[in-house]
Amino acid sequence: MLVFLNPLFLWALAALSIPLVLHLFQRRRTVVTPFPTLRFLKLAQKRSSSRIRFENLILWLLRSLLLALLALAFAMPVIRRTAAADWLARNRRDVVIVVDTSYSMAYTTDRGSAVETARAAATALVEGLGPSDRACVYLAGETPQPLIERPTTEHATVLQAIRSIDWRPEGSSIDAAVALALVTLDQEADGRRDREIFVLTDGQALPWQGFRSAPDATDAGGDARRVIARAHRDAIPLIALFAGAERPENTWPATLTITPPLLLAGQTARLAVTLGRTGPARQISLTLAIAETERLNRGVLAEADGETAVELVLPGLEPGVWHGEIRTTVDALPCDDTLGFLLRVRERLPVLVAGPDAATRFLRVALAPGGEAETVQTIAPDALTTADLTAYEAVFLADALPLSGQAILRLEAYVRSGGVLAIFAGDHAPPPAYGDLPFLPAPVREQMAVPVDQAARPIGRASRDDEIFRNFRFPRGVVPSLALKRILAFDPPAEGGSVVLTAGADQPFLLVRTLGRGLVFQFAVSADRDWSTLPLTAFFVPVVHQIIRHGAGAAQPPPYANLQTELAAEATIPGLSGDDRLLAPSGHEVPLRGGGPLEWIIEPLTEPGLYTRQRPGGTPEPALVANLDRAESRLDPVAPEALADWTGFRTCRIVRSPEALLDAVDELHKGRLLIEPLLWIILVLALAEWGFANHTLRRESRLSDTLAIDSAGKVSGTSRTS
Repeated sequence: MLVFLNPLFLWALAALSIPLVLHLFQRRRTVVTPFPTLRFLKLAQKRSSSRIRFENLILWLLRSLLLALLALAFAMPVIRRTAAADWLARNRRDVVIVVDTSYSMAYTTDRGSAVETARAAATALVEGLGPSDRACVYLAGETPQPLIERPTTEHATVLQAIRSIDWRPEGSSIDAAVALALVTLDQEADGRRDREIFVLTDGQALPWQGFRSAPDATDAGGDARRVIARAHRDAIPLIALFAGAERPENTWPATLTITPPLLLAGQTARLAVTLGRTGPARQISLTLAIAETERLNRGVLAEADGETAVELVLPGLEPGVWHGEIRTTVDALPCDDTLGFLLRVRERLPVLVAGPDAATRFLRVALAPGGEAETVQTIAPDALTTADLTAYEAVFLADALPLSGQAILRLEAYVRSGGVLAIFAGDHAPPPAYGDLPFLPAPVREQMAVPVDQAARPIGRASRDDEIFRNFRFPRGVVPSLALKRILAFDPPAEGGSVVLTAGADQPFLLVRTLGRGLVFQFAVSADRDWSTLPLTAFFVPVVHQIIRHGAGAAQPPPYANLQTELAAEATIPGLSGDDRLLAPSGHEVPLRGGGPLEWIIEPLTEPGLYTRQRPGGTPEPALVANLDRAESRLDPVAPEALADWTGFRTCRIVRSPEALLDAVDELHKGRLLIEPLLWIILVLALAEWGFANHTLRRESRLSDTLAIDSAGKVSGTSRTS
């Protein structure tokens, strides 16, 4: 059956009357010329008239046919499939089906989830293929994955693979999946096949953003698998099914910050929660649960298409590792309504002090002011080579230098893995001994004696931007000052080092340096009364405790991690070793691989929920919580008119239902478009008309063509105009 995609151009067939009118109104002008009567010229006149009429008829037919074919070409004729003309109308097809598997495809509409609708549409597409048509299926996730990599005519295999498609706890990159599929199609190129791309997604704008930066050609050293060539965009049609809601609504807990990061038993915690919202403002219920027990529940107005900050106050907990959850009201996308986290609560902060008894006496009292001596352990400097440093939140060195090379290496490894190291000066530590420690905040230049008239020094902050003492308050009524006897002079701070407190205008008193996940603090005086009056001042106790709290808090693992990320074990699960087993929420073991000497890397996480660690011979204990990457939760829909500009495909169509998708296939692809063969025919006819007309005009006139005999028997000359 012949149909026209642009039938309005059929009105141009009225132009067929133009050549006919020109030929019908052909004028003849007769010039009478006296000439002897030559009756034998009558026969030549009859033959010439017949030939002229025949030539004019051919020119008229050629010109009329040219105009008719031009009108038909603009009307875009298509031969639809019929039982009688299937062989003529049908081209073999290579069909690419790209299915978005991001977790936003779990959004539920009146048809069910978007991924269920996509599965049904993909099934209908494959079932509508002919026996010689080929199909392949690609999944558009964070990394594109071929489900059926090469086009195949085994439709039953394709259908079986489609039935296994489900959403995944990850994002999506549709452009990468389309580019990868096009590479495969180019490798399987067949010029006699029509190529088509169908993208089945939920209508979210985020997975289409990659098209806006996808290159048209491969740059030097670029990845050809992500290239979408201009030839592809011009020749291959792309039809997208938006299976989600036109105006989706979603609310989700986006971020969580716990203050303070290091909690002690009975200490109140403040949880700063950010709620994300797509859609109009709505009142929701926000719940805080600890160990599956609801602790708080409050109503919150989530702002329209934005973020809302909420602060929750959690009363003190018992020591241990607690699994908590922030939950919002269940909506059409339930998989992101919960944000899990871990709370690590300590009964006390164990501290190790190394140095002579006289140099550590005041420090031990300051670290255990309530008489809790079990929180502080004192050892000789030589014992650092055998002590288990990972059992302590902080290590203090008081007049402990010089140290052996093995002890220095153990201290550096301890700090890099998240420990806190504080170093006090002493009489047994000459300036060159500090040079053995490559991780100090600043090199020690010399030891200086302070004149009595310059001994009194105020203690001040070196910078207002310092995070360690930003919220630190000295005891009320206490003047932050001390008297100096001796002090260390420093060279400029090393890379990553800075001055925190000063004794006077420009004398560094306390310096700090970040090393790995930990911190190194360096005092310019000793911890006893031989160098200064620091141990006798009222701020000695709060200062050393602030160092421990800030350092230990800064080194705390994050309360949760995101899926699909590769994690350093020490930064996430302190103390994790190669003998430990890391178990996913489903019970499967998560692979660990070596990232260097005594370092382990956790492979990208794929399951949301609570992960546990099992030590050899021990029971599973909470290790970390993995959550969905919340960027995919923002369901801002893509505008249909913008999608064509983003993708750059000349033929780009969007439908909202599987039925509309099949209608689009029937309209655009079940049949053969006749524009190309018509244009070739028009070209041939135009050349034929031009050649025939020129041949006729250039032929020399014969006498019999220019003479005629009238009814009176007179011979006359004839002139024709057309």
